[in-house]
Amino acid sequence: MDVIKISDEIDSEKLKVDIYVPLDACACEWDKFMNRVFVELTPFIKHIDYDTKNLNSIEAKQLNLHNKCIVVDGKKIFSSSFTLKKELPKLLKAKGLI
Repeated sequence: MDVIKISDEIDSEKLKVDIYVPLDACACEWDKFMNRVFVELTPFIKHIDYDTKNLNSIEAKQLNLHNKCIVVDGKKIFSSSFTLKKELPKLLKAKGLI
């Protein structure tokens, strides 16, 4: 039990990144976006807990998402990897991860 609790604590300290793409569409519609996002995430991957989610989901509708995007900690929404690249180090520093 203690091992699970420690693992959960470690994961909660990471920056939560959700990548929303239309998973029910052809991968050719979103694969380049995913590649660009992971180019930016990879240098910091040990500090990030990421998940790929469907843009056509109830959760995405609740967040009012209409295009491919990245949601950080359930609050900050980025529509481009360029903006993510600029803001990611700041977000990680603010959370005390780097």
